[in-house]
Amino acid sequence: MLRDLIETAVRQHVAPDTGVLLSGGVDSSTVAFFASELPLFTGYYEGAAYDERPWAALVAKGRVWHEILITPDDFVDNIDGFLEAVKPPYEGPGAFGQYMVAKYVSQHVSTVLSGEGGDELFGGYARLHIVADVPVPVGFEDYVLPPDYPDTLEEALEWEWEFNLPALLALDAQVTSAWGLNAVAPMAESAAIYEYATSLPADMRVGKVALKAAMRGRLPDAILERKDKRGFPVPYVEWANGPLKDFIGGRIGYTPDPDKPWDRKWWHDMCQGQQALV
Repeated sequence: MLRDLIETAVRQHVAPDTGVLLSGGVDSSTVAFFASELPLFTGYYEGAAYDERPWAALVAKGRVWHEILITPDDFVDNIDGFLEAVKPPYEGPGAFGQYMVAKYVSQHVSTVLSGEGGDELFGGYARLHIVADVPVPVGFEDYVLPPDYPDTLEEALEWEWEFNLPALLALDAQVTSAWGLNAVAPMAESAAIYEYATSLPADMRVGKVALKAAMRGRLPDAILERKDKRGFPVPYVEWANGPLKDFIGGRIGYTPDPDKPWDRKWWHDMCQGQQALV
C-alpha cells in the first residue's frame, strides 16, 4: 500500500522539464525510482567522505545523470549570492551545497523533485533513533541530542514534522527560487502518505522500516541496508584550514577548529556577518 501511495504522489509531478535530486539514500532513490524517465542530479565534493555518488550510481545506472562537483572557488564566487537568497535561520552549512546544485539544475530543468519528508515521516534522523533507544546510524555514535529536544518518540516525531520539515522546505524554496527553479517534495506534500505513516505505531516509524519494506525488490539492497547514510556532508571546515583559510578567516575573524567540523558557530558567524573577538 505504501509503495502505491508514493508512486501516486511522485507520478503526479512527472512532467517535461522536470528532474530529480538524487543522493545515495532511500528517500531520493525512491522518488527517482518512480520517476524513471526523468534526469537525475547529484551534488558532491572531492574526497570519499563527501561523495555519495557510489550509491547514487546504483539508481542512476542507464539514466541521464548529472554529477555536480562543488569546489572552493564556487564557495568564494557564490557565498554572497547565497546569503542574499536565504533568510534566517540559515540552517546548516549544507545549505550552500543545495544552492550550488540548484544553480546547475536550473540550467537544465525548471522543476526538481526531492525526497524531503522521508526522514520526518519514517524516522531517518539519528536523534529519533536515540529517543527510540535503537542503534544510531554509523558515524553518529557520539551524537548528542539538541537542547530541549522532545524526550518521547511521539513528541519527537511530531516536532520533526511540525517544525523541522517546514524549515527545510522553506530553505529548499529559497535556494531553488534564487535560480528560477521550482522545488517539489512529493512525499512531504502527500496527505495520503502522511496519514499512512502516522497510523503506524511510533516505534515502527524509526529507521525507515516501513519505507524500506515497501521498496524492497525495487531499490538495490546496498541502499536499503546502508548504515552510514551521511546526508550531504560538506568539507568547508577542511577548506577553511586549507585553500580558503584567508577568505573564511578574513570574513569571520578566526579559523574554524578542524577537530570540531560539526561546530556550526563559524557558519552562523559567516551568515550573520559577525567578526568574532580574537
